[in-house]
Amino acid sequence: MYKAILRKGLETFITLFCATLIIFVLTHLAPGDPVQMLLNKQIEVARSDSEAYQVKAAELREQWGLDQNIVVQYGYWINRLLHFDLGSSIHTGRLVSSEIAERLPATIMLSIAALFIQIVLGLWLGTVSALRAGKVSDNIIRFICVALASIPGFVIGLVLLSLFAVKFNAYEISSHAGLTRLWLPAVTLGLIGAPQIIRVVRANMLSEFGQIYVTAALSRGLAIKLIVKHVIRNVLLPVVTMVALSFTTLISGAVVIESIFSWPGIGKYALDSILLKDYPVIQGYAFVMVSVVVFTNLVIDAVYAAMDPRIRSKGEA
Repeated sequence: MYKAILRKGLETFITLFCATLIIFVLTHLAPGDPVQMLLNKQIEVARSDSEAYQVKAAELREQWGLDQNIVVQYGYWINRLLHFDLGSSIHTGRLVSSEIAERLPATIMLSIAALFIQIVLGLWLGTVSALRAGKVSDNIIRFICVALASIPGFVIGLVLLSLFAVKFNAYEISSHAGLTRLWLPAVTLGLIGAPQIIRVVRANMLSEFGQIYVTAALSRGLAIKLIVKHVIRNVLLPVVTMVALSFTTLISGAVVIESIFSWPGIGKYALDSILLKDYPVIQGYAFVMVSVVVFTNLVIDAVYAAMDPRIRSKGEA
């Protein structure tokens, strides 16, 4: 037991360390200079003579530590992370952790709503598709899954936005993160992620239908609803994995959808920071998202161990 916990802790530490290295390198390899972008927003400085511009740029680079060697900059960033400090935004001057904390509830609210839609659609359509395998309704559901999986998420979002906000005037875009504005981006994210859960439910239910206990139940004349009730319990294990991974994807990957619907979440915040080359925000956002994924996987492993005794006994060996 202790060996398993120690091994998981070591794996988590190595994963996070490698992630910080990749995040830092990719951030600094991207084209653009955050100091220039900041100065270009300040008209009075941008129109000054070149010497004043260079003096101001040098002051800002020194202020943000960008004049240091790249290895030293990485060391400073790691040191701040070890003290739970994500730094301050170059453009707003506010703590990155505070800005993320302000926007994270909106993203979590959107992700939970979208995940609920995905689970309902996944269990419902996946079960119907498995029960009617090879029939017209099964083919229609599979076609819808292929279509939704093939169309980029931003296209689905733009189509729904055009329909409900422009044509039907049933949705209003604003910067307010209220329930009245939640449903359309949630439906969009739900439609994008549902096909994966539908496929998993369908495949695992068909596999369970071939088991001896299902054949025996059918031969005894047990109602199909009761059989599905027993089968769904065995299908839930892989669905738990899909749901957990989908949740992390929603939190970390809702960048485009939040921007399309102007939803004031962490995704839109990250995209705006990327466009401004705000290094502390980009690095802080990426590290928080990696941490969410890593610790979610730890929770998945714990849930797996709780639901399947074979996995628990293997971990203790």
